[in-house]
Amino acid sequence: MVDLKVPPGTDSDMFGDDDNEDYLDLSKVRSFQIELVKRITKDALDKMGADPTGMSKDEVRFLVSSYYAIQEMRKLLNNRVSALSKQDDPASVFSFISSGVEITEKNILKFLSVASSMEEVGRWAESIRGIGPVISAGLLAHIDMSKAETVGHIWRFAGLDPTLDWLGREKSAKLVNDLVGRGSEATEAQFVEIATAANRKADALMKQVQTFAESTGKGSYLTKDNIVKTLAKRPWNADLKLICWKAGESFVKVCNHEEDVYGHVYAARKLMEMQKNEAGEFAQQAKIKAERVGKSTDAYKAYSQGMLPPAHIHARAKRYAVKLFLSHWHHVAYESTFGKAPPKPYILNQEGHTHYLAPPNWPMK
Repeated sequence: MVDLKVPPGTDSDMFGDDDNEDYLDLSKVRSFQIELVKRITKDALDKMGADPTGMSKDEVRFLVSSYYAIQEMRKLLNNRVSALSKQDDPASVFSFISSGVEITEKNILKFLSVASSMEEVGRWAESIRGIGPVISAGLLAHIDMSKAETVGHIWRFAGLDPTLDWLGREKSAKLVNDLVGRGSEATEAQFVEIATAANRKADALMKQVQTFAESTGKGSYLTKDNIVKTLAKRPWNADLKLICWKAGESFVKVCNHEEDVYGHVYAARKLMEMQKNEAGEFAQQAKIKAERVGKSTDAYKAYSQGMLPPAHIHARAKRYAVKLFLSHWHHVAYESTFGKAPPKPYILNQEGHTHYLAPPNWPMK
């Protein structure tokens, strides 16, 4: 097991002292992370002959999803132990299993700490309150900067674009049949119409259809069947969406902390959304939502009165904070990858819009 205490030779006060236990000196984080990577790498090489610094993105993605699954398993086991203890029933077996699961969970965390610390944007992400090595490593493993010229690409890939719908098989089939008619294949012009109607980029959708067609080995790729089956798939990365959801939950938890950034953004946005809600500015959205939920639900009561329910307001504010964090993550990753600042956000290129929030803790000292 690797000792995660402050390594010898590293200033122990980087984590603060008794008078200010939450203080974090960013100037000392880098040296600590490098020393930590060295120690975990040595431990892995000595005991397993494996070098965690050479993990592929596939391996990191697997470890992230495994970490969350194991974490949930540990929670279930601990709940079971607690329930049995209250009933004076023996719980030693469950306690033993839980201990083993917890060890595995901690070991995975160490490897993900290495994966995160290997990249500058990973180290930056961990300088943000609420972001740890699991979320940081997950972002690095799922986001390909060669395919993310703007943060909008990341938002869509993470399922944070509210205009992007998951059509499913039935809606996809209807859309394609309506635009193609009785023919078995779509023309390129019809394909562009389909992509536009589905709010998808034609070139990106074309590549997905081609990939699907090649995997099935069925002749022409612009068949209605190929297009329908491709459109019916989830248009975002479910694992990345979960990681972003967890980031949002973390921001909510730290929103009252003095050194927090994105939790404060969440709180301020929530207040603004609540004020707009009370002023009736979401009445049209509420009307549409009322037609999609059960009439016996609390959500329907709010929607039917032209208001968004509290859970909806909470989700909107949290999504706003996460999107801002991803915007800053993209900025740091772009500079680290290409050695220059990313293109300005669309709104900053429009006349009269000059407000821009720069990434906190960047550049890192």
